[in-house]
Amino acid sequence: MASPSSGPILIVEDDVDIREALQGLLEMNGFQVLMASNGRQALEFLQGSPRPVLILLDMAMPVMDGHRVLTFRKETDGYQEVPVVIISAGMSAMTPRDRALYAANYNVAAFLRKPTDPHQLLDIVERHVPRPAADSASSPA
Repeated sequence: MASPSSGPILIVEDDVDIREALQGLLEMNGFQVLMASNGRQALEFLQGSPRPVLILLDMAMPVMDGHRVLTFRKETDGYQEVPVVIISAGMSAMTPRDRALYAANYNVAAFLRKPTDPHQLLDIVERHVPRPAADSASSPA
């Protein structure tokens, strides 16, 4: 199973069933995964090593919600480049204009509504997480 060489995907979701389903889908498709059940755990992973290369973020969570994670990421140097995909039932109630403004303000790469279509999720992940080249093992050092 090949995994992206650039780092893991961080799933931030308080519902254990959803978190494990996303983990299984991503790992079956060759991605490394880290999991957090709230925003505070997410920030610990974001500040740790290896740093996530993409965050799949629920918005409504205990301890620290997704909005506070996005605010930290926006206000802290060096974290803005980590793409975020919001996966939330509540965000789908926003108008397209409001989603666009929110995305621009917090540099959100995409919005997905729950329940998430696995193919749509994988398409978005593959746009933002580079996969290793097929011949990277045979290339000269």
